[in-house]
Amino acid sequence: MTETNDVPPSTDQPLYDCLIISDLHLGSAVCQAKLLEEFLEWAVTHARELIINGDIFDDLNFKRLTKRHFACLRVIRRNTDRADFKLVWVRGNHDGPADIVGHIVGVAVLDEYVFESGPFRLLVLHGDQFDHIVTQYWLLTEVACRLFYFIQRWAPHRTSRWVRRVSKRFQRNSELVQAGAVEYARARGFQAVTCGHTHLSMMAQDGEVLYVNSGTWTDFPPCPFVSVRDGVVRLESWPLPGVVAETKPEEDVSHLEPSRAV
Repeated sequence: MTETNDVPPSTDQPLYDCLIISDLHLGSAVCQAKLLEEFLEWAVTHARELIINGDIFDDLNFKRLTKRHFACLRVIRRNTDRADFKLVWVRGNHDGPADIVGHIVGVAVLDEYVFESGPFRLLVLHGDQFDHIVTQYWLLTEVACRLFYFIQRWAPHRTSRWVRRVSKRFQRNSELVQAGAVEYARARGFQAVTCGHTHLSMMAQDGEVLYVNSGTWTDFPPCPFVSVRDGVVRLESWPLPGVVAETKPEEDVSHLEPSRAV
C-alpha cells in the first residue's frame, strides 16, 4: 500500500502558527490514542507547524503498539512532506536511537528547536536533561520503568496513572525541569520556553521568561497542548469546546509497522 502526501482541505478557521504536544507514549496501555488521532487530524489542517516535543513512544518494544497507535503514526507520516506545513520532532528520553525512530516517524530528530514568527522566538526542548533523577540514576529509573510497565499491564488504568503522578511529584522533577529550562532559556536570550517530560501541564512566568509545559497524553481527558498564534502562547486542551473531530475508522496500517528485528 503506497502512502500519499495529500494536502488537507482548506479551512475557513484561523490557522495557529504552531501547536506543540509532548509525551504521547504510544505503546503505553494508558495512551489516549483515539483522542490523539483526532487531535492530529485536526492539527494538520489548523496549524502551520506541529512540534512533537519528545516521548512519541513509551519504549522501542513495538509489539506494544496497537492499530490505533499505528494510525496516529500514519497521520504524522502522511504530513511530513507538505510544502504548506512543517512537522518537527524533538527527542525525548523514551524515544530511543534517533536513526531508528526518525525513520519510523519520517522526520529528522532534534535535541532542541527554536520556533520563530517575526520577532517572537520560542525555545522547545523535552526537559529530561534537567531531571537529575533520570540523568544520574539511570539504572534506578530503568528498574522503576519496568515496574511501571508491569503495573500498566495488570492494574487498572486509574491505578497506573496515579502511580505515575505520585512518582513524578516525589522526584520533584517538575520544579527541577522548570528551573533548569528557565535558566537555560534566560542565558540564551529567550523570553519563552516550553518543555514536556514531567507530565504536569502548566504555565508560569519566571521573571522575564515564560515557562510552559505541554503535559502528557497518558492521563484522563481533556489532553493538553500548547498553541502559538500571533506571538501569544496559550495552554489549551483537547477536545476543544465546540470542535467535533471525526476519527477515521481503523484501517490496515500494517505497512507502517517496523520490522521486529529493529
